[in-house]
Amino acid sequence: MGDGSAPVDMVLVEFPGNDFNGEIFAELERLVDAKTITVLDALFVRKDADGSVRWIEADEAEDTRLSRLVGAPAGLFAEEDVEAVAADLDFDSSVAMLLFEHTWAAELARGVRRANGRVLDWARVPASAISELSGVVGDE
Repeated sequence: MGDGSAPVDMVLVEFPGNDFNGEIFAELERLVDAKTITVLDALFVRKDADGSVRWIEADEAEDTRLSRLVGAPAGLFAEEDVEAVAADLDFDSSVAMLLFEHTWAAELARGVRRANGRVLDWARVPASAISELSGVVGDE
């Protein structure tokens, strides 16, 4: 993990009908290879049609691309958070929980420090707010 200068996001991606074909891996690999993000942890939560829930760590996934992106499970997801996600999940659906660091932001923050500057604030503005302000309709 980085030095704390880069923002870290958790993203939840739902796959209704447990229809996960692995297409997301190509984009994650592209972002990692470009040093845009670093995947810190990943976990799949699957709820079957009968309501039974299963957690799948990155190193247990059938597709080995995820374990190559993440490495050994970092254990950064709190059990109670995963249980809350599972409780809210529709039957016969899955959620990919991804925790990633914005590597590009760490590089920018280091550049600011080298220029004798300080990052005073860094806030995420939701895309919907930008769309509303600019009158642009984005695809969310």
